[in-house]
Amino acid sequence: MGIKCQFSGQKAGTCFLLDGSPENPFEFIQVQIANVESKFAIAISDSSEIKVEGKVKDKKPHLTKVGSFSVDVSMDGSLILCSQVDQPGMTGSVGNILGKENVNGSFISVGRNAPRKQAVMTIGVDEEPSKESLKRIEEILPAEEFVFLKL
Repeated sequence: MGIKCQFSGQKAGTCFLLDGSPENPFEFIQVQIANVESKFAIAISDSSEIKVEGKVKDKKPHLTKVGSFSVDVSMDGSLILCSQVDQPGMTGSVGNILGKENVNGSFISVGRNAPRKQAVMTIGVDEEPSKESLKRIEEILPAEEFVFLKL
């Protein structure tokens, strides 16, 4: 398995290929990407770097942190990441939108630092949601922003 990363402090265009092997497996990786405009501002640090962390779990890559929020997300399939204010009904509302479009969800995980404060909701999906579904998710309050990742 190879993971491409661009580390802050390196020249633009510099890319490293990290290759985990059975003899030298990865247990943890932290990536910081600088000077990037992001639609997912919650992952940007005070120094304007996007911070995500991950690890290998059951021989599969997992996202373990987005910004300051702990998550446990398998990097298998496609993902929807939502930045939101934690409150009752958010996971159900998003699930209903996806269900009406016949988009099968594989998991929903919410990472938060405190109840009813800023949070990150991650939804694994088997199919790509329509643009209309994604627009309806975007319109839900307090869903502040979201990103669809096709892996």
